[in-house]
Amino acid sequence: MNTEQYNEEFSELNGVKVRTVTYKIGNEFYCHIYNVDPGATVARASGSTVETAKEKALEKAKGRIKQTAKEN
Repeated sequence: MNTEQYNEEFSELNGVKVRTVTYKIGNEFYCHIYNVDPGATVARASGSTVETAKEKALEKAKGRIKQTAKEN
């Protein structure tokens, strides 16, 4: 199967620069959110639409980034 509808964007989430990658494989959409520095995966999710996958991944990422900020 090939990757389709690949999209990459950079933004800031809770004061942390992140890269959000979305793509489709078969009938499923995937979203992968990375911390730009040091480049670590923050969250991944999948869904039947790109919006669903992105929403799920962003929800996970917000919780994880907030938790990490509190620890530091």
